[in-house]
Amino acid sequence: MSFTPLVDPEIKARYPDFHLISIVVRNAEIDVPDAQALNDTIAAAEQAELRDDAQRDAHLAARAVAYEAFGTKANRTPCSAAALLKRVRKDGSLPRISPLVDAYNAVSVLYGVPIGGEDLDLYQGVPRLLVAKRAIRHDPAR
Repeated sequence: MSFTPLVDPEIKARYPDFHLISIVVRNAEIDVPDAQALNDTIAAAEQAELRDDAQRDAHLAARAVAYEAFGTKANRTPCSAAALLKRVRKDGSLPRISPLVDAYNAVSVLYGVPIGGEDLDLYQGVPRLLVAKRAIRHDPAR
């Protein structure tokens, strides 16, 4: 399966500077030859909330503005990086899931850039980034 996510033209029109980066890893063996380096990165992310970081905060603020421009309340449904940073501030640590997920969650918190992973074997078709449309509720009583 080739992997080139489709981005809704409306997103490109509204945010011409928007960038999406996709990296495909196939048949990855999750091995941590240097567990200390991973733990150091996670610890740095967990300490990130203790300091001001203008670049990280600018990324998160720009995402919040974009979310609101699309009709979403950024405080209610923040991007994953903002949600992880909030969790670190509340709990004092990042959730531990697997070495790969732990690493990209730490990078998300450090730089304020949402990073995620998907299992392409579970996809039908190509991943798409779309502007969500409000759902119309069907009221059977009408």
